Amino acid sequence: MKYEDIITTVTSIVNDETIYKKGLILTYELDEKEHIDLNEEVFHLFNPMTVPFIPEEEFEIAIGGIVVKLIRKVA
Repeated sequence: MKYEDIITTVTSIVNDETIYKKGLILTYELDEKEHIDLNEEVFHLFNPMTVPFIPEEEFEIAIGGIVVKLIRKVA
């Protein structure tokens, strides 16, 4: 999964007037590699390259009033 995939999904939800969005939280549980790769991609989108990346077990992105929660799957 890439950041662009999340944008596409959230855009579809935002544009669908039949979906009630207030308080909506999407949660993705990703395997370790996919989670770290996405965590790093999002981190570098919003932080200068000089800031060291430290992986998080869980992180959130707010897009268009919708919260997307990303969790590392525990085996």
